[in-house]
Amino acid sequence: MCLPSTIRGLRRAIERGELELHYQPKVSFHGNVVVGSEALLRWRRPGVGLAPPNEFIPLAEETGLIVDLGNWVLREACRTAAEWNAAAGSVSHRVAVNLSARQFRFHDFVSMVNDILVETGCRPEWLELEITESVLLAEDDAMLNTLSSFREIGLSIAIDDFGTGYSSLSYLARFQLTR
Repeated sequence: MCLPSTIRGLRRAIERGELELHYQPKVSFHGNVVVGSEALLRWRRPGVGLAPPNEFIPLAEETGLIVDLGNWVLREACRTAAEWNAAAGSVSHRVAVNLSARQFRFHDFVSMVNDILVETGCRPEWLELEITESVLLAEDDAMLNTLSSFREIGLSIAIDDFGTGYSSLSYLARFQLTR
């Protein structure tokens, strides 16, 4: 895979509708019931087929394209959550979306997330934002303020892949996380 052509292709993927979200169910241990889903990004590359995230996410992170991809994922996942929950009635189905550390550096990220919620009709309780340990380990004021603002909006915050970095359970007690 040639990097310059992959970068160009990735930039066009959003415009051309080549990105897809697949939803992995989250199942409760109590009652074996689906309680939510995690949105997983895939790229259907013309002439190549379905590309798994390990083939393009690191490049997107490196080049900064992850912000645009992440915004697309967030918008589409919120649309889906709103549709599913409208059809489900009183049962709530939460959709989890992975966030990149780069997205947290976006100066008005909280407002952008809030705008997407309003635009899509997605209620905050239908969305769970998954962050990695590296975001927590950065421990800067802007990141902590962003997490606090998300909690004030009513969003659920979870840590993705806990234990793969350097965190400990005692370290996590300092943050307002949901899961």
